[in-house]
Amino acid sequence: MALECSEHNKSHEFICYQYHPDHDQWEHIDDIKQSFNKDENNSSFINLQLKSIWESLKSSTSRYQSLSATENEIKQYFEQLHQYLIIEEQKLKRDIINDKDTIINQIDNNINHLKYIVNIIKINNSKDNNRNDSNSNDNQSTVIEDTTTQYSTTTTIMKSITSSSSLQSFILDNNQTLFNDNHDPFNIDELKNQHNNDSSLLLDIIYKYNNKFNKTDNNNNNTSSIQSSLYELSIKQPDFNQLDSIIKQSIKLDKIEPSENNEINTTTTTNNDHNKQSYIFTTHRSQGVTLINTTNNNSIEQIKLDFDIWCTYQSIVSIGEYIYIFGGYTNPNKWMKFSIKSKSIEHIGNIEGIYADYNISVCYDGKDHIYLVNGYNIKNRIDRFNIKTMQFERYHRLPDEYGQQVSTMIFKGSLYSVTYNGNKMIQFDLTNRTIENHQIDITAYSACHDNNGNFFICDVINKRFIKYNVETKQTVNLKFTPTEHPKGYAYLMYHRESSTSSFIYSFAGASFGNFKYSIEDNQSEPILEDDKFERCWCAATSIKY
Repeated sequence: MALECSEHNKSHEFICYQYHPDHDQWEHIDDIKQSFNKDENNSSFINLQLKSIWESLKSSTSRYQSLSATENEIKQYFEQLHQYLIIEEQKLKRDIINDKDTIINQIDNNINHLKYIVNIIKINNSKDNNRNDSNSNDNQSTVIEDTTTQYSTTTTIMKSITSSSSLQSFILDNNQTLFNDNHDPFNIDELKNQHNNDSSLLLDIIYKYNNKFNKTDNNNNNTSSIQSSLYELSIKQPDFNQLDSIIKQSIKLDKIEPSENNEINTTTTTNNDHNKQSYIFTTHRSQGVTLINTTNNNSIEQIKLDFDIWCTYQSIVSIGEYIYIFGGYTNPNKWMKFSIKSKSIEHIGNIEGIYADYNISVCYDGKDHIYLVNGYNIKNRIDRFNIKTMQFERYHRLPDEYGQQVSTMIFKGSLYSVTYNGNKMIQFDLTNRTIENHQIDITAYSACHDNNGNFFICDVINKRFIKYNVETKQTVNLKFTPTEHPKGYAYLMYHRESSTSSFIYSFAGASFGNFKYSIEDNQSEPILEDDKFERCWCAATSIKY
């Protein structure tokens, strides 16, 4: 083996190892051997290789786990869509399936009727036969295999009914199956021993038949009952381009390529939340915002706002990098747009074209509009705001019976809104603009929602906290203690940190306390215990950017 020294351009001569321990071109074998038995870091070639391999393994494992988590989130998203489609399919098919089951029962019952009648006819037709013929028939019947069960499925029977031109042809076609000679419901041999003439035998058989199939059964299974339910199906081909746009707006995967000089660190992900920060935006009466970064160990930043926030608790919504707030106690005719990117107010405008107010309940439709429902003074309106044109429009007038709303959500084509200090929820169909009222088993003081069909509602008088699903109308009692104050003030806000972690926050401020409730653990804990700001009826929302 010939290796040259780069310094002297001569081949190395391998001699007894201990003679050249200080040569700077090579590691001495004694040093290498000692490095195997040392735990501390050192710069030996082997240890550097081990460190590099271990760091690569850690990085690869972390990245694989991150990719798996993202893959699972994508899977859960589309599973939710699949489940929604399955539920909608079952809703449409439910009545049809029930009617089909009814028809099957009617067919089975009528076939059973027919079997008995055919059997009676066969007995009557054979009454003049001599005993030899009867014996011959009996012998033949023992040879015929009973294949009734093989051919008696309702689907097979219906195929035979469809292909038969008449009842006689149907009976003839099924003479060896449904109506074969093995079918003996009357136990004819025993009856023959009981009767001394054919007429008496036949009357007894007819009597037994009438007892089994009375007139009421016949009335309940007539043809008109089968045809009582008719359906007309109208199918409009869905706009798949629009559907594709909706899906792309709600889920996105961005591949972030690492720079040449930087390794992929252990926090690298490939989903659309890469490098995004998750914030809680909670305002207070001193015209400011407390920005809590839940991605960065709940670090807190205080921001001053030139906007009155009081009485905007339910008047806030986040869309992309922006937060919109409408009205306020001292500026009911104003709205503002806050950028989480610049952490400043980007626009303050006038509320024009609709009635101005405060305590307006708002929600976003996922497209171009924010809907505004009622307010402290206005109790009969649904208006909306176009986020692209920044224009307001009157949308629908409600009956004067609802009053102030504490939380509003759009879900599966309907707008749902919970009434303040009442036990009522509005369901407004956005397509045909019809209204349906639902009673809920709680008096709502404050509420929030997860944009997925669930309201979380607090009753401070009776110290109750529930989850209410707008589809199932089911109520689940929860253990949240929104405040330790005797009056129990709570102002709820939903925050989803990850696919497996969601929270309800209550920001009541210095006087009444702030709490955080884990939906998965069904437990709550105080937060911001040294809060110096009053936050009652002040806006709060969750935003990721």
